[in-house]
Amino acid sequence: MENNVVLKKSNKLGLKTWVCIIIFGLAGQLAWMVENMYFSAFIQANITKDPWATSAAVISSAIVAAVATIFGGALSDRIGKRKLFVCLGYIIWGVIVALFAVFGNDPIATANVARTVVLFVIMDCVMTLFGSMSNDAAFSAWVTDVTDISNRGLVDIIISMMPIAALMIIFVGFDGMTKNGQWSLFFIILGALTSLIGILGLFLFKDSPNVKKDLSNTYLKNAFYGFVPKNVKSHKMIYICLIAMMFSSLSLQMWQPYMISLFQYTLGIENYVIPIALIVVLSAALSVVGGKFMDKYGKTHFYYPVASIGVVGGLLCYLIKFVDPSNIAIKMVLLIIGGTLIMGGSMMCSGLFFATSRDHTPDDKAGCFQGIRMVIVIMLPMVLASLIAPFVINAFGELASEHLIQIGAYQKGQKVYPYELFLFSAIIALFVFIPALICRSKDRAFRNAKLKELNLVDE
Repeated sequence: MENNVVLKKSNKLGLKTWVCIIIFGLAGQLAWMVENMYFSAFIQANITKDPWATSAAVISSAIVAAVATIFGGALSDRIGKRKLFVCLGYIIWGVIVALFAVFGNDPIATANVARTVVLFVIMDCVMTLFGSMSNDAAFSAWVTDVTDISNRGLVDIIISMMPIAALMIIFVGFDGMTKNGQWSLFFIILGALTSLIGILGLFLFKDSPNVKKDLSNTYLKNAFYGFVPKNVKSHKMIYICLIAMMFSSLSLQMWQPYMISLFQYTLGIENYVIPIALIVVLSAALSVVGGKFMDKYGKTHFYYPVASIGVVGGLLCYLIKFVDPSNIAIKMVLLIIGGTLIMGGSMMCSGLFFATSRDHTPDDKAGCFQGIRMVIVIMLPMVLASLIAPFVINAFGELASEHLIQIGAYQKGQKVYPYELFLFSAIIALFVFIPALICRSKDRAFRNAKLKELNLVDE
């Protein structure tokens, strides 16, 4: 078997490129975190805790995100420009996030629940349209444009850390607003930050000189390029990587939309900001070290360990169910270790397999493959989790106690989100091993050939 070559040096990214990767990656995830977690929290706190409402918002948003990325990515390929889509898209995206302030701070009257959910979902879909075209389609394609196999491991690990960094920023700086019922101010500030980055990008963001107009087919043929069976066969490694990311994302989606309620009412940890901050710091450190080693020594050694981490983390969090409720210390230890493995595993899995998929992406198809990624990695997990999670909640959740009803956390007859959400997360994460096995068998020879082609290793 051919030995893995050690990277002599990596192609360096300029300061301005790194600044754009970080600020656009972070701003985009701040906006997505508002949608993925706080929209769910707002629905559950001020509209209804019934799972159908959260599921309706998640499924609708996922479908719109996939469609927007498919057509937006192909359009940015055809025009050969990313900047316009990214910067203007962020500006409009932020404005729409701020408009959610119209829902106010007070709980919605029971008679208005259905109507409010419909309006909320429509606005969510419009916001997702611009967010997906700018972030998921154009920005992600731009990252493929400006990186290569020598530096993508670290870059994609950094990008995969952005959701966690955004979560920490929101928890430390803005979560108190939601706890105090200041939802309108929360939406306005986070929306303004997103728009501000879009404006700043007009002066900082620069398209890669490597990106070319894709005029190989009609626009519609390019938009659906990745759905044609012969193209799937030609680029099968991209799809194998995306399937790995799909299982990892589905594992995370099983519990993330319910995270605040899980921590607060199921685990009984009122001050959840402290353990989450520790989890973020530890998982970030683990991921950065992993990313640097992936680039230097190759991804071959990392497929199995990365596939294992999410499984172990989910099981550790599930074991909290069997700890004496009064033993806060043991619960915190299990939560921090398990949470670090879940978060770190998710970031490393995303970085590892996303970087691998970029390595196999043709230079003129970076945009159109973002739509495929959106369907497989974002839409499918969100839709499947929205169907599976309510089943798990109804099957394993216990009816809310009188105390939880009295403090307004739940209504009578509703079920508390169960620990089994973590168990199912671990079970689903096991499926990452299947694509990991395939990627590992193909990675070594492919990487060595690419590095030699770029003259980044000694012959």
